Amino acid sequence: MQMRHGERKGITAVFVFFATLVVISAVKGQQIPVVPGGAHFPNPSGASQTYSTTGKGIDLTGPFFQSLGVNGRTCGTCHQPSDGMSISAGNVQRRFELTQGQDPIFRTIDGANCNHTIDVSSLAGRSAAYSLLRTRGLIRIRIAVPANADYRITNVNNQYGCNESDVISIYRRPLPTTNLRFLSTVMFDGRESSPATGTAKILYSNYPDSLVNDLKHQSVDATINHAEGDGSRPTAAERQAIVDFEMALFTAQSVGNGTGRLDTQGATGGPKALVTQPFFISINSSVHPLVSAFEQPGGIVEGDGQFTPGRTALHGSSGSGCARAGHFQFQTDKYHRGRRYKRRRGGWRSRYRRRFLASRNLRPLPRYAERGESLFPHAFEHRYW
Repeated sequence: MQMRHGERKGITAVFVFFATLVVISAVKGQQIPVVPGGAHFPNPSGASQTYSTTGKGIDLTGPFFQSLGVNGRTCGTCHQPSDGMSISAGNVQRRFELTQGQDPIFRTIDGANCNHTIDVSSLAGRSAAYSLLRTRGLIRIRIAVPANADYRITNVNNQYGCNESDVISIYRRPLPTTNLRFLSTVMFDGRESSPATGTAKILYSNYPDSLVNDLKHQSVDATINHAEGDGSRPTAAERQAIVDFEMALFTAQSVGNGTGRLDTQGATGGPKALVTQPFFISINSSVHPLVSAFEQPGGIVEGDGQFTPGRTALHGSSGSGCARAGHFQFQTDKYHRGRRYKRRRGGWRSRYRRRFLASRNLRPLPRYAERGESLFPHAFEHRYW
């Protein structure tokens, strides 16, 4: 259904009002108490809505929006209602301009392209130091290479100065803290649902308790790593309040350009429909009753139950080393099933690589060379974000 001109103008005015209100409040350090549950926020395709099952809108007064560390950040610093409970490059750039790069999101610990070899004493210096955050909405995540890793970093080419081989700098946009009921793992690489961090893998048998406990643990780690907290906060009560707030949120596209609202005339768009959406762990797994090569919770297996690098070159669902962390990778010289495949100059693989890089504009991102030590003895080139 096409929107009438007057209706479109009215909705657009509401978009601008709430988006501007949230951004200005964040910039000035002021706190509006609640974002109404029916608020729309604009995006290139129309607008989205975030709905809270509390029925009271998005409460901006709880510990999620309180400073629990020492650098002025809150969870809400990088999880904005106006950006689907994440951040967008456009709004980050707006915050940079309004505060001259002094907004709490601009902190060298992870907001800068690198936390050393930078100068943030001037506006030009801050603009350069936070360029990936301003233009792409990317935060730098530091991941130490485990002592027992079955891979090693053989070369680092980080144009921003973080060239350490024992700590990988990964550039990622903060994950949305909404629709969390549908998670089967916490964090991009699953580290907050892993015994490595003292958390539990989320399974059909322990869901949703495992998800809730993992999210509580993640709230502490996030405060330490991003807000530079000392571990004393969030307290147990604050952790529970943060997770209760997150688990109550659902976000979806609510208005389409040229179509109007997506929840009228029998359509079920918008966030409220997600509240009753059926879900259980492994609901989307690659399970096929007639093909034994597929197993729950999913993956092509060849005797060991793990994805092989040759089949996940651009998916990174499993495999060696950093591939398990879910990064795009390019196999520049691989060994698979005893055969060696060389990338020929001008061949299809190099052409595909160039086209992929051009389409994703990944050239500003660092590169890492990795070599497997045991299970998969082959070399990879990675670009992280």
